[in-house]
Amino acid sequence: MEGLSDTLGGAEPDLVFAFAAGHDAGEFARLHGLLQPWLGDGLLAGCNASGVIAAGREQEEGPALALLAGVMADVDLAAAHVAQAALPPVTAPREAWWQLAGVRPEAEPAFTVLADPRSFDIEQCIRGLDRAFPGATVVGGLTSAVSEPGQARLLAGADAHESGALLLAWSGNVTLDGVVSQGCRPVGEPLFITGCEGNRVRELDGKAPRAVLGDLFTSLDETDRALFNARQLLIGLALPGPRQEFGAGDFLVRQVIGLDADTGELVIGARVAANTVVQFHLRDADAAVADLEHQLRRHAGNAPAAALLFSCVGRGASLFGVPGRETGLFRRRFGDLPVAGLFCAGEVGPVQGASFLHGYSAVFGLVGPRRP
Repeated sequence: MEGLSDTLGGAEPDLVFAFAAGHDAGEFARLHGLLQPWLGDGLLAGCNASGVIAAGREQEEGPALALLAGVMADVDLAAAHVAQAALPPVTAPREAWWQLAGVRPEAEPAFTVLADPRSFDIEQCIRGLDRAFPGATVVGGLTSAVSEPGQARLLAGADAHESGALLLAWSGNVTLDGVVSQGCRPVGEPLFITGCEGNRVRELDGKAPRAVLGDLFTSLDETDRALFNARQLLIGLALPGPRQEFGAGDFLVRQVIGLDADTGELVIGARVAANTVVQFHLRDADAAVADLEHQLRRHAGNAPAAALLFSCVGRGASLFGVPGRETGLFRRRFGDLPVAGLFCAGEVGPVQGASFLHGYSAVFGLVGPRRP
């Protein structure tokens, strides 16, 4: 705590994020009391995880505790624990979502959401926030420290919850910009879905998926064929908007679950509609590095004061071969700024102005002042 206190010039923090790995879930509930002498009236928010990120290190296994603290003048923070039963329908009156979040749209808020994947529908939550707060940034993730119900710990002030979600609204003199790296690259050509139902694709450009995948495999070089065989193939769903050409950032990437042996249908990790444009993607370390560098470069002209990082448990050393690759890329771009976060079982961040739940992704929440 002394190092954080010195960094803050001895001032009491207004906000502290805490992410813990490898600790007994019950012990995490004691954290508010342990930090109270230093925390004062500041807000404590966080959750447990399988691994945490702080001080330029990515600790993929515990025990470890990551803290990010800030003094934030003229910033309003509203934190609420949200149970699934209290979550309004996406189509509920916007006032219901304003009441849930503790803020109105004229405050121009941004949101961080941390949730238990076993008990909370985070996609319903982010769709509702997008509808009630148009243009608001939403970043966050699902805790990865949960193998059965009741293992999650979500901190909202002095309270620790075993289920649901923590919703934190930021407003006032603060910006929260979302940077999403989906970590893959397109292969083959864009295709139209010409037959589908739910998350099952029957035809692509009028051809059976098995034939399309066979043609794709034949077109790949030896390296990409190895990735294909290693089940690193994903599918990108083109995002709305007029365009003549498609690039890597024009797709929302989703899992390829496989071919149904009985029907030949391609089963994917999203519901789709006929005439949707899709393109297959491959995931590897080089693509993930290039994509993250590209996304960070787009924000290089407006360096943040600090950042939150929500990274998939499938990234880290298992993808890059070494720990700390993503925080290293961030620091190379922005310098030695405070970064803290966790490894997630699903990451939330914006793509072309809409919020989505991602997999295999890295999401940075860049925090800075709205005005000097």
